[in-house]
Amino acid sequence: MMQWGRYQLAAAAWWLLSLYLLVLKPAGAPSGIPHVDKLGHFGLFAVWALLLALACRAHQRPARRPTLWLCLGWALLSELAQGSLTATRSAEVGDVLADMAGAACGLWLLQCWRRR
Repeated sequence: MMQWGRYQLAAAAWWLLSLYLLVLKPAGAPSGIPHVDKLGHFGLFAVWALLLALACRAHQRPARRPTLWLCLGWALLSELAQGSLTATRSAEVGDVLADMAGAACGLWLLQCWRRR
């Protein structure tokens, strides 16, 4: 049986937070700044990608490819869920792009940190 380490638990907890924020929480009032929600998507996925990569590295597995695939899968699935399962949200390609840009940035930050 696999023992969960701190990075795996942190990544799982962060994913649960993203499930709440992206799918379960009703949409709030629109901001006066167009597309400001993309910053939230970016940040949410940047942190999740960083935690996923650290979780993979804790088990000596390559981190970049599985992390990006997991992030892409969740980005697409969460947008589909927003578009079909919620009454107050809609699916947006821009959100998926912001998610993946955040994931790439999270991996880049981890790579820069590891080089130090």
